[in-house]
Amino acid sequence: MFRKHGKWFWIAVGAAALVCVFYFPSLVAYRYTADSQRTAFLSHPWRSWEFLATALAVPGDAKLKTSGAALRLAESLFNHQEISVDRVRLLFLAKERPYSFSQTVDQLRLGGTVRPPHRFVWEVEGRIRSLPDTGRITVMLLDYRSGRVLWDARDYLGGGSPAPTASPSPSTSP
Repeated sequence: MFRKHGKWFWIAVGAAALVCVFYFPSLVAYRYTADSQRTAFLSHPWRSWEFLATALAVPGDAKLKTSGAALRLAESLFNHQEISVDRVRLLFLAKERPYSFSQTVDQLRLGGTVRPPHRFVWEVEGRIRSLPDTGRITVMLLDYRSGRVLWDARDYLGGGSPAPTASPSPSTSP
């Protein structure tokens, strides 16, 4: 069976298999992470191996192991208030480095810097009901392991009630 094909055929098959094995983690990371990070895994596939290693090392008692659990927690924290939750996406952050982001909502700059205890963070996206033309924005960041609120847009909007959980503001994060 193997003698039917020449040496170049098997070299091509081996090269194709190597490319598939090399890029497979990139496709997994692409599927499960936030839109802002997706292309980084395809252009830098070695980061996707780091993503898989981190995912396999997550303790089994993590509170928010699935996007469904993170979405349910975010919906319960906002409890149909001024902010509606649309979706959650996983962020894969640099090891032991703060994560900073900013966005503009109705001429108000929202954002902050968090220092998450784990490399996985759930980015909760939603809409502000009183500002219907703003579109989908980041409204909360949740820690993957503990389920703790790392950042909440209501702290910056005014008029909204704070999150019903003890969480540090981005400036006082550990």
